Amino acid sequence: MMNGRLRSLWIPAAGAVLCFSLAAHAKLSRVAGPEVSFTLIGPAGMKIVGNGTELRVGDDGQAVKVAVPLASMKTGISIRDKHMHEKYLQTPNYPSAELQVPRAALKIPAAGGNVAQDAAGTLALHGKTRPVNLHYTSSREGSKLRVRGTMHINMNDFGIEVPSYLGVTVKPDVDIVAQFDVSDE
Repeated sequence: MMNGRLRSLWIPAAGAVLCFSLAAHAKLSRVAGPEVSFTLIGPAGMKIVGNGTELRVGDDGQAVKVAVPLASMKTGISIRDKHMHEKYLQTPNYPSAELQVPRAALKIPAAGGNVAQDAAGTLALHGKTRPVNLHYTSSREGSKLRVRGTMHINMNDFGIEVPSYLGVTVKPDVDIVAQFDVSDE
């Protein structure tokens, strides 16, 4: 049985934050229904998935900023979550992952329209800030934008120790998905 340490890598939550920034037009507010997930892969097809439903969005007119409180991410196994939060992510010192994407890099769909594109931004995670790329889709229904974004990060880029337990180590690559609805009224 895998120890929680191996499954603790929920760094992707931060990536999820990136996904949201895709939908900036007017000042954005009222995030609804956020879902953030990350996936880690280990040997022999081992897969670790973490999920969260907390996401904050800020819009200063120059950039869209998305933050995911890391302590809210859960894998479904409490001891694994404890190791993830305390040992690997060190959430008391680094409580959130924060994505920032320039508004100029984002396209907002017209009423009834859809957008799918890539964008560049910066991700602050575990005390390090690095450039990141994300792919997002956005659709508009009235003043509501439905956003889904994906990104891929490497935990080594953010100084996060790769979890290993009893000789079993996950890969440092993390896939992140975030989706949410936001209003631009």
